[in-house]
Amino acid sequence: MAVDTMTASPAVVDESVPVRFAKPGGVLAALGLLLVVIAFAVVGGDDTTTIAFDRTLTDVEWALPTSITVALLGAVTAAGGAWMIVGLPKRRFKLVAGVAVTAFVLGLLFWAYSQPGTVFRAESILAGALFLSLPYLFGALSGVVCERSGVINIGIEGQFLMGAFTGVLVANITGNVYAGMVGAMAAGLLSTMLLALLATKYQVNQVVVGVILNLLALGFTSFMYDQLKKAEGLNSAFSIPAISWGPLADIPVLGPVLFNQKIFVYIGLVLVFVIWFLLYRTRWGLRTRAVGEHPAAADSMGVNVNRLRYWNVTLAGLIAGFGGAWFTIANSLAFSKNMTAGLGFVALAVMIVGRWNPLGVLAGALIFGFTTQVARDLDASGGSIVPGEFLQMLPYAVTLVVVAGLIGKAKAPAADGVPYHPGDK
Repeated sequence: MAVDTMTASPAVVDESVPVRFAKPGGVLAALGLLLVVIAFAVVGGDDTTTIAFDRTLTDVEWALPTSITVALLGAVTAAGGAWMIVGLPKRRFKLVAGVAVTAFVLGLLFWAYSQPGTVFRAESILAGALFLSLPYLFGALSGVVCERSGVINIGIEGQFLMGAFTGVLVANITGNVYAGMVGAMAAGLLSTMLLALLATKYQVNQVVVGVILNLLALGFTSFMYDQLKKAEGLNSAFSIPAISWGPLADIPVLGPVLFNQKIFVYIGLVLVFVIWFLLYRTRWGLRTRAVGEHPAAADSMGVNVNRLRYWNVTLAGLIAGFGGAWFTIANSLAFSKNMTAGLGFVALAVMIVGRWNPLGVLAGALIFGFTTQVARDLDASGGSIVPGEFLQMLPYAVTLVVVAGLIGKAKAPAADGVPYHPGDK
């Protein structure tokens, strides 16, 4: 009897076929309709929203009718949600979702800045947003390297604290702010090395170790802060100047945002693309992703799983330690107790929103930085109808939506947090 040796080829998914996304579509449609109701029932017919270029074209202002603008943005949001409900090609889902969410946020901003005395200072707000995104960016990038290697790093908060404290201390001792930045990186490396050792050699629960290291860093830096108060000249603020790129800094919008910032901004942006390239375009990146997804397969190919994890986690501490220096050196502040205020944990949320991808992390960090800057600006103006705290809450709501899987499933590396014993299958 003849045997059919033909093997079935895997089914090809046609991404041009319309697919319904009822849950996210329903949410966006409801939010869009809410904006339309606000535009006609709450916003005054004569209200305007003023946009100013406050650093380059100081004499240029745009005054747009708030009611019409908010209604149009609400219509865009609702239309995107309705398209998802009816069905759209899967390859266009992210684009449509991004446009709809952006329209909703812009609608809130136009409403928030519609009160007399409030002006959306575009250049200052965007430049501040990029600067305020840095702690989320550095912490999340450190987390990406660790978790792509299969190690959960809950200790980013402690690494921030150690970097912030050591950066100021070394800068005061040496009188050199750049030496302080190197000292912050060394502190982050040493504190993360302990996590790497316990997680790989001794196979200790990584979440528990991270929590303990956070508490250890908080206790150590608080104790040392009390000691430094008794000594003169060991906890003085050091500042680092912004780097101006000459005529490029005078370009409207882009100039103040990209070409007149502190060195922390440029290092952060370079790190995003360097880590992305290393993860997805090099042998090291392939091995790192392998030990995070299927360590047994990597082991069978001759990769020393635990050694690679150890060094990856240790080197990731350099990034977190440098992020700690942002709290003190970049902001021209002396060290104070618990000054990181939990942003190390927020960085983990940014990592999830970015789906463990450096480019996604950059987008997530910018969202958090933008809402933080807008909230501060609205609080300073004192005339906004929308509380700044409400806008600052939005990124956390986005995090919950992503974690819940309403806009695509956020899937961690398969072996994340799982200790590996050589020879396991």
